[in-house]
Amino acid sequence: MTQDELNALRLLLREELQAELTPFRAEIEKRFDEIASHIDGLYQRDEKREQEYLSIREQIKRLERRSA
Repeated sequence: MTQDELNALRLLLREELQAELTPFRAEIEKRFDEIASHIDGLYQRDEKREQEYLSIREQIKRLERRSA
């Protein structure tokens, strides 16, 4: 094989490999976005729970001061 033929073969193989990997990469990106959204939701839920906890804790402190 000549160098030109080898270069053409490499280019063809590269194009075929990219064609095979593109749908796979798209699926991975989709799944990653879904997981990232889920994690964001969990963080937001935890932040809300922490705010609720702090609010309840403050209410308890106020009640303790009133009864003291």
